[in-house]
Amino acid sequence: MSGVREELCAFGRRISHKGLVAGAGGNISARDGRIIWMKASGFAMEDMNPEDYCGVDLESGKVTQGDTRPTSEVNMHLAIYRNRPENMAVFHTHSPWACGVLASDGELKPMFAEFICDLGTVVTVPYVTPTTQALAEVVAEAAQTGDTILMRNHGVCALGTTLKQAYYRVWVVEDAAKSLVAAKIMGNPVFFNERQQRDLMALDAPKHRVNMMGGGK
Repeated sequence: MSGVREELCAFGRRISHKGLVAGAGGNISARDGRIIWMKASGFAMEDMNPEDYCGVDLESGKVTQGDTRPTSEVNMHLAIYRNRPENMAVFHTHSPWACGVLASDGELKPMFAEFICDLGTVVTVPYVTPTTQALAEVVAEAAQTGDTILMRNHGVCALGTTLKQAYYRVWVVEDAAKSLVAAKIMGNPVFFNERQQRDLMALDAPKHRVNMMGGGK
């Protein structure tokens, strides 16, 4: 049994228990050589076992391992891996606070250190019909420069050089959305300016955080 599948299974359950998905929503995957292990369609992450994840060939897009059908967003996952060969994981969640912000005229921007230190480059894309090739192309283009992709009226797609990094990114986005809503209730949110962001990233602590998640160069 692939150790990658066991790791995916563990992170899938953590995503579910954090409330970042509901029911069979969301999908996650991880690279294992030329095989991309993916969540099976119609399964809730909290109910999945390692053998329920199916292996898809990166080049052909065909299922080569497992008896399950891959997520309906299989093309989006494959397109990201093809554009980012260093990327090892893609986690796509439908977390309620982030989705609420992304379905409004609100915008998630840095207002605390974790947003800057953990999320990498954040890109927002407009709504495109889920599961379509058009969505796969839009997200793949965004992934050329983006590490955390915010999808209007849809959800969050986080890349990672490790599964842990992708997991932290979808978690931090949800926390950022909660903080934004709280700030709007209290008054006017105050976001970091470019100088403040640069000052943060010049510190040793953010570099250490990235290294601890396996994202160091």
